[in-house]
Amino acid sequence: MRNYSRALITNNEVTLGSCLRNAIRKSKKIRIIAAFIRESGIRLILEDLKEAVSMGAKVQILTGLYLGITEPSALYLLKLYFGNLIEIRIFKHNDVSFHPKTYIFEDDQNSEIYIGSSNISASALESGVEWNYKIAKDESKEVFSQFYDSFNLLFNDHSVELTDDLLKAYSIGWKQSSLLKNEPGSSLRDKLSSTTGTAENEAKYETSLIKPYGAQIEALYHLERARGDVSKGLVVMATGVGKTYLAAFDSRKFKKILFIAHREEILNQAYQSFSKVMPEKTFGMFKASVTEKDADVVFASVQTLGKSKYLNEEWFEPDHFQYMIIDEFHHVAAQCYKAIVDYFKPEFLLGLTATPFRMDKKDIYSYCNDNVIYEINLKEAIERGYLVPFNYYGIYDDTDYSKISYRNGKYDEKELEDALSRPKRAELVLKYYNRYRKNKAIAFCSSIKHANAMTEAFIEAGIPAASVHTGEGLYSEDRKTAIQKLVSGELSILFVVDIFNEGVDIPEIDTVLFLRPTESYTVFLQQLGRGLRKCENKNVTVVLDFIGNYKLAPVLPLLLSGKNPMVKDRRSFYEHTYPEGCNVQFDMKLIDLFEEMRKHDKLSVRLKNDYFRLKSHYGKRPLRTDLFEGSDIPTREYLKNGYIQFLNNIDELNEEEKTWLGTEAEDFLRELERMSMDKLYKIPTISCFIEGNRLLHKVSADSIAQSMMDFYKNPLYAPDMQDSGNKDYLDWSLEKYRSKAIQMPIKYINKSSNYFIYDEINKELILDSEIVKIASGLYVEHVKDILEYRLKSKCAKFYKIQS
Repeated sequence: MRNYSRALITNNEVTLGSCLRNAIRKSKKIRIIAAFIRESGIRLILEDLKEAVSMGAKVQILTGLYLGITEPSALYLLKLYFGNLIEIRIFKHNDVSFHPKTYIFEDDQNSEIYIGSSNISASALESGVEWNYKIAKDESKEVFSQFYDSFNLLFNDHSVELTDDLLKAYSIGWKQSSLLKNEPGSSLRDKLSSTTGTAENEAKYETSLIKPYGAQIEALYHLERARGDVSKGLVVMATGVGKTYLAAFDSRKFKKILFIAHREEILNQAYQSFSKVMPEKTFGMFKASVTEKDADVVFASVQTLGKSKYLNEEWFEPDHFQYMIIDEFHHVAAQCYKAIVDYFKPEFLLGLTATPFRMDKKDIYSYCNDNVIYEINLKEAIERGYLVPFNYYGIYDDTDYSKISYRNGKYDEKELEDALSRPKRAELVLKYYNRYRKNKAIAFCSSIKHANAMTEAFIEAGIPAASVHTGEGLYSEDRKTAIQKLVSGELSILFVVDIFNEGVDIPEIDTVLFLRPTESYTVFLQQLGRGLRKCENKNVTVVLDFIGNYKLAPVLPLLLSGKNPMVKDRRSFYEHTYPEGCNVQFDMKLIDLFEEMRKHDKLSVRLKNDYFRLKSHYGKRPLRTDLFEGSDIPTREYLKNGYIQFLNNIDELNEEEKTWLGTEAEDFLRELERMSMDKLYKIPTISCFIEGNRLLHKVSADSIAQSMMDFYKNPLYAPDMQDSGNKDYLDWSLEKYRSKAIQMPIKYINKSSNYFIYDEINKELILDSEIVKIASGLYVEHVKDILEYRLKSKCAKFYKIQS
């Protein structure tokens, strides 16, 4: 008689997770079909899957994207560790509900099936109220056959492969389901403090102390995938999502690592984070008071390391570090950073920033060869549940900024602090603070005098407060003491100046006050991020922004909606979409003020004006190369959404070009414009497809090799071949060039392009036939222009030509 007490699994005495882990490790074939998969569930079975795969087990996983409950990070986690070693497919019928939960295991002795209510999540496999039933093959072989057949039918005929493109598209639009936001183990702090595993079974990116989560997993996957093609890359990640830990996970396998920042607080925090991820390495500080250069990981102050006395072979060989990290990468255009970047030659350089927008228009992307490897902005981070949402109140402030002197992008500090320190304005701040306050607040002030005045006003009103800055004040505190008092509840609010913008992590802050004008996109987002970190019993942050007619006031809706403030936005105030779960309210007076100020904003038409200036100068519509050579605006600004879209927006497309909009024709040109190009190899490769005024469908590897050989005979391109393995390139045979072509440009074009594919049997690179069909003479001219622009922009970087 069957033992039903052992067949039914309810997560009470025995959990389904423990049953699955045991079955996975002893199975030769594993078939899983689950309606959704969450990162927490994959974590539970990850080590067991690795063990099974290492022993040769075949693993097939079928899941769905229904309602967006499956987490992209769960799928990225599987791809990060297993690549193509396991098969992952997605149920393809979006109009059909998909709810199965079945786990099928086969081995030589004892095959079994678990079927019931549990999807792959921590709560479903371990702690939730679930009913699952175990069926042994020797008890019901006929039932097993039915399960096999049904799984194979769905897996083979009703699903699609989980490709990188499919996963990326799903990830970009994904939001955390409101149904699962409170699942146990889902909070940021839970993930950062997890201690599962032992030192003996450390994974590639995990230690017994800490492991990557969420967006970090996604970024790690894209970094690993890109690294074979590029040597520099930028990760844009909202404050609070874990950029420093990401850098530690990604760099861990390298021997010598350099971490660069401009504040000691950032270096100290990075030191702590890296030591948790890679306890086996040695660590050293390189700053004014200490120069520990021989450690495995060196944390360097840019102000110290950037000095010429250290940037020489007596201190460091240029290739001393294999991996270099530049934190707060938006500062990289400063001279001290440039000196470091120009001197060191690491195998890989990683730039990290939450805010890539610079007010001085300097193009930071050029310092990472235009390789933005991963990006998650403030809006996306909130909607994915990595940061808490905010209730933002834009409060009208009658301070008249037009009467304050404005020079070099900043208001006169003395005039500004006098205007903001008025008792009347302090009363306005107190009024709204008392109306909306929560428990622990931080208020950003314009100067020491302003912070002291606000502190005194709050203390006189009976509110425990302190000021934190580098000067003196009746109620000032040193930063460490002030933070301790705020967290403990002894203080209710801290009035601070710029020293809290970067490198300070106080998750308990639940109220943020902006008491100064926004003069920098970067600073605004950094200060906002101080209050958005997740913390126990914190579900929303209150933001009080006191706004007058200062220069950048109209961009606030763009910043709050996660948009790039550098790009002209024609939408009205009411058309902005803010992060889901956030509440944004502006005083009606402010709405009128924004619209009035936008009418007088001349900066927003710079791109259009400069375009028509060049058109008049050249007597024709400017090419991309004309923009690069003739405009002081970075060409990337014209190409943000593709040059075809830019031309369409200013009504400069002809009738043929208009037919390309929204089609593969436009998409292919856009792909060429943004294709990663750490080396020039791809220029002669793609040029092979141009024959007169048409595009070829196929090009042989031999033709590409000949094109590369001819291309690199030009000494202008010699800097591209200075790697140790290329120094004798002028003596290479055609066969050697063919091997290089297959190894480098063909391989990476095939891997990253939507329109090229390599036929390994016939040794031919093939261009999508639809592109070939639509490629008129005009279209080919656009392709030529893009290749010429990419070539000139790369050569400009070789020879430090400024454009």
